Amino acid sequence: MRPQSRDFLVRLLNVPGPTNFETPVQRVWRKYAEPFADRIEIDAYGNNTAIVEGSSSLSVMLVGHSDEIGLIIRRIDAQGMLWFGPIGGVDATILAGTRVRILSRKGEVPGVIGFPAIHLTPRGEIPKTPKLGDLSIDIGANTKRDAEKLVSVGDPAIFGEDFRELNGGFASHRSFDNRVGCFVVAEVLRELRANRTRRKRPAATIYGVSSVQEETGVWGAGLVAHRYMPTVGIAIDVTHDTSTPGISKTTLPDVVCGKGPVLARGIRNNRMVGDLLEEAGRAAKVPYQIEIDEGHTGTDADAISVRQTGIVVGTVSIACRYMHTPCEVIHLEDLTRTVALLTRFVQNLSPKVSFIPR
Repeated sequence: MRPQSRDFLVRLLNVPGPTNFETPVQRVWRKYAEPFADRIEIDAYGNNTAIVEGSSSLSVMLVGHSDEIGLIIRRIDAQGMLWFGPIGGVDATILAGTRVRILSRKGEVPGVIGFPAIHLTPRGEIPKTPKLGDLSIDIGANTKRDAEKLVSVGDPAIFGEDFRELNGGFASHRSFDNRVGCFVVAEVLRELRANRTRRKRPAATIYGVSSVQEETGVWGAGLVAHRYMPTVGIAIDVTHDTSTPGISKTTLPDVVCGKGPVLARGIRNNRMVGDLLEEAGRAAKVPYQIEIDEGHTGTDADAISVRQTGIVVGTVSIACRYMHTPCEVIHLEDLTRTVALLTRFVQNLSPKVSFIPR
């Protein structure tokens, strides 16, 4: 990965941005993507769309979502402890003992999610498995009044690590899901801009989208799709590395970090779009993997596909271990390969293509 792209990736990842609080993330994305687009448009909910005008009526929407899961403060008790609810799919069992950052109006406030020490479990009893309602955030306040000087009910919080490179090309972060999709979209725009110095404009108009509010209902990208009605929509997201210990090896396809982008086949994903994505992978000499969708992808592709009279969609994912935990893991080479495949896919689109089955 080129150094400038890596720097952008780390900056994009490390900015906190739980659902409905994505604006700081979008500023980083927009500043990087702007030189590669003809213009950038922002809607009322905060979706950012970088537009590259094509030479035909054909259009393609590439989208990654900018939001991450998190927590939201529900109550401050008399002892200054903060009680919270989830933003998105939060597993209570991995929260106890984690550090958090509360995104208050006055700035970030550090805290920890505590849980009674194992020493206090009565002899012979099994330690309790925590539920969200059992957990609270300790910010070092002794009273409700002290806590309210720093935070307010309705403030969001994030948990988990910032970017950390591991061995062998792997890296960990709390929000690879799905800040990496936004990274891929911006990098495809960059590659297409570089290619325009040597070639004419692409046939298809490109709508490069950094969307919002995917983690709590998969709908933000649908607003953008309704506005522009692209010919085809491609959602870039993460998917489960099924080689992870503890995951069924019989009911899920083989998907492994470091073996290339993951292309979805099945019910929601359009068959011709799938064929064209595979052709692009072969042309770009990019290894790829296949997973199955059984009618719902769980990505922005779902919201895009049902706009107005329908939009054909494809899903391209990056294999990820430990999704929705404080330390998601991916292989960085998968990002570079995904950019190469999607760049070739866009370049190969012809005005003669028809997605209507005959």
